[in-house]
Amino acid sequence: MSLTVYPIEYLILKSDITGDLEGRVEVPYFFGSKSEPTTLLLNAYISKDVENFLSEWYDNSLNLPLLEEDIKPIIEAVIESQVGYLSSSFVSFYMDYFSFQTYQAHPMTVRKTYNYDLCRNKFVSIYDILGDNTKESRKIIIDTINSEIKSNSEFYFNTKIDTLDYYQDYYIFEDNLVIVFQLYEIAPYVSGIREFSFPLDKLGIQLSNEGVKH
Repeated sequence: MSLTVYPIEYLILKSDITGDLEGRVEVPYFFGSKSEPTTLLLNAYISKDVENFLSEWYDNSLNLPLLEEDIKPIIEAVIESQVGYLSSSFVSFYMDYFSFQTYQAHPMTVRKTYNYDLCRNKFVSIYDILGDNTKESRKIIIDTINSEIKSNSEFYFNTKIDTLDYYQDYYIFEDNLVIVFQLYEIAPYVSGIREFSFPLDKLGIQLSNEGVKH
């Protein structure tokens, strides 16, 4: 049985049933792996993240003061996802957690990435996927990012990347490893979420139904 993913828009948030919280939720649902409990656990991780995000913003909605008499403030939560790589042993995707409330200066989005080894039943860090090539590949990634920052300084803070954090956000998309920097992490809000793509073969990474190879 091959691994399959379906996008599920399982919840539409409307103010008449959720108080002041509005929005929508669309998440991937995985099934059909060689080890069914593994996909069930991955789906449970996703569901827990969604629950925590919605609970936080629902609680926030209960504490917002009225704008004027009987005029309630707006609070919106949206979750969308994009699957970049899917095999029977490894999946890579991200989920955008968008939020906005009346008293914020602007909306905020967190792009959380998920890279999951279905054979080992664990999340795969950036260092795990780089494997034996970590030192060389890390230098390629850091040098490329710093070169982009220097060449297009108007889009970035005056900063320099010295290392890759163990928990660095990344995902796989169309034979590329995409490094993700969140809003305000290396650039101002107007520059958006910053992403840098690197061909897998340039980093010495091979993906197959057996998982990650180096």
